[in-house]
Amino acid sequence: MGPKKGGKAAQAKGSEAEDLIEEYLVSQYKPFAINDIVQNLHNKVGKTAAIKALENLASAGRITTKSFGKIVIYACTEQDLVLPEGVDAAQYTPEALSQWRAELTEVEKDRAAAQEEYDRVMKEPPNEELQLLIERNEQTVERLQAELEELQTNWEPEDELVVKQLTAAETKVEKEIAARSRMVKNLLSLVKETVRPSNMAEFLVCRCDIGGGPDNRY
Repeated sequence: MGPKKGGKAAQAKGSEAEDLIEEYLVSQYKPFAINDIVQNLHNKVGKTAAIKALENLASAGRITTKSFGKIVIYACTEQDLVLPEGVDAAQYTPEALSQWRAELTEVEKDRAAAQEEYDRVMKEPPNEELQLLIERNEQTVERLQAELEELQTNWEPEDELVVKQLTAAETKVEKEIAARSRMVKNLLSLVKETVRPSNMAEFLVCRCDIGGGPDNRY
């Protein structure tokens, strides 16, 4: 009878688990904790088997370990740099890499600036729409000029007098409101200093009720 379809694949153990973990650490070339290794291998190796495999790999000197408190970090041993065929290793000096990194940074800045300028240009309307906008604006200017000429033609001196009277009345009302506002503030200050009510709002409401409302005249 064949294996059931959809069943879990058998997890690697022993030397198979060791080879699988070592190959993974070499391919990544950076340190990992045990949980990360098991998770990144998609449970091809169980945690118990992985711990045993890592211990054997470390004992054999095939990987390196470093403890940080209770956490142990695992990494492959130092690997020789393998370059593609035809590549001269002498070209890849720290100075050259630093220079290339600086050049890459400048290129990225230029790319970002070009992208920003491109986005700005793309937000502008196309030439066809620009022509329509110009025509509409010209029509608006003509209409406003016609309305202005009509106002200037039909303007009468009496209208100017009415406007001045309304402006003067508005100014007078604003001054009166400001003066009365100052009077109310002064009155409230006087009440606070002389009567000293515990609650000014309740005091004012009570006085209005006693006096028969705000429209009562003594």
